[in-house]
Amino acid sequence: MTKPFTRALVFAIVALIVSAILSAIVLVFLVGLPGSRDAAAEFQRAAIARAVEVDLIVGGLVALGAGFLAARPFTGRDAVLTGVLTGLLFILIDLAVVFIAGNAERLDYAVMAASYADKLAAATLGGWLASRRRTAPAGVSLGKE
Repeated sequence: MTKPFTRALVFAIVALIVSAILSAIVLVFLVGLPGSRDAAAEFQRAAIARAVEVDLIVGGLVALGAGFLAARPFTGRDAVLTGVLTGLLFILIDLAVVFIAGNAERLDYAVMAASYADKLAAATLGGWLASRRRTAPAGVSLGKE
């Protein structure tokens, strides 16, 4: 996987899955599990109240990591481009899932825009951080032999 688009696509898909799992774990940790069927409605209210903050933090950190890992083999502009592509693909795939499986008329587009801006900025930052790494030219060993 030496092409930026391919790496960005793979890492965007993995980031979506990891973000969903980690967000669910964090929400359960913050809100707790419902003790009975009667407590399920209260759990849902509490989870919905915290979901935006959890998504911004967890999703942003996952997008940062995905952008960095996707861009690691590249340097300079290619690394930043890979980070941007990772963020854009993350957003496009998430939008596809939301509109295919979701209830599009009930969405809060302002919250979605903030969430997607957060993820795009984080993935781009990850690509930029990967571009700042010091790398050796091909065929040169950094260790002593």
